[in-house]
Amino acid sequence: MRRERAIDIGIALVVFALTVATLASGGVANDPDARSLDALGVVLAALASLPLLARRTAPLAAFAAAATASAAINVLEYQPGPPIGATVALFFVGLYGARSRESGRLTAVVIAFFFLVHVTAAGYGRDQFPVVPALFGALVWGGAWVLGDRVRLRRERVANLEERARQAERETARERRLAAAEERTRIARDLHDSA
Repeated sequence: MRRERAIDIGIALVVFALTVATLASGGVANDPDARSLDALGVVLAALASLPLLARRTAPLAAFAAAATASAAINVLEYQPGPPIGATVALFFVGLYGARSRESGRLTAVVIAFFFLVHVTAAGYGRDQFPVVPALFGALVWGGAWVLGDRVRLRRERVANLEERARQAERETARERRLAAAEERTRIARDLHDSA
């Protein structure tokens, strides 16, 4: 438990540092009209990364909080950059998210909603619709979600195979014990008959 908490804190700190570095360095477009990094930008970077602390227990809520903060960064016209916190959170939505059909639909709706919010915020902050960043964002967010889901499925397959191997091992041991008992019974019968 302590190790998992340390990993969660490390992930949140790395995402925070990358977000602040992106905002301070000029983002991906190095927009001269963009707002420079200030205290509010640092707070928003923290709000875009700290929800990752809840990635194991509430991955969809962590994604929603991180995406909201990233959208606020765009609306307030900070340097454009990838929403690192929201993207990382999406990976964990795929990895830890609920697996029922209804929850899958809800997850898809929430992700689509926050994607539209994020793209709208980026367009509002730049006074134009960002077509290429929107397409790239859809690819990155979709890829993060699918990658998390594939990792989860692989873990489940490995766990299933390990359980099958343990079950086969138990059955083999039971068959050996049964064969040994039958052999002892046969030997005892042979000894009894010869006596």
